[in-house]
Amino acid sequence: MSFTGEYNNILDQKNRFSIPAKFRKSLHLSNDKTFVLTRGFDQNLVLYPLEEWKIVEEQLSSLGSIKKKHRNFIRNIVRYANYVTYDLQGRIPISEVLLNYSKISKNILAVGMIEKIELWNPKVLHSYEKDNNTSNNDFEDLANEIKF
Repeated sequence: MSFTGEYNNILDQKNRFSIPAKFRKSLHLSNDKTFVLTRGFDQNLVLYPLEEWKIVEEQLSSLGSIKKKHRNFIRNIVRYANYVTYDLQGRIPISEVLLNYSKISKNILAVGMIEKIELWNPKVLHSYEKDNNTSNNDFEDLANEIKF
């Protein structure tokens, strides 16, 4: 399972997003057409395949809930998580809370991130990249680490 590439899409009137066919085909059968949709860290949304979300839950559980920082982190991730199963047209609903957080209103950009999919308002992503001076030169050290 590997999600790569980016795809422009539009929300329908019922705030449903059509998962690109390439991403649906990459989803392993064990996920049963189900993703977990939650907030990302960069004013975006993240779609985790069910099997990948189980790994996230295990990692979050390992933090425990005794430390306030851990509780707050877990709460910030899990409270917005929704299990979504796509319909015959590949559509999933996106809640108003998540749309407001990500500033997604109509146009939506789906970005494959290998094990998960990020959903962005295209203007927010452009602004994020501009504000963070994201360029290929910034990634030379990382590219060397992974033998790119």
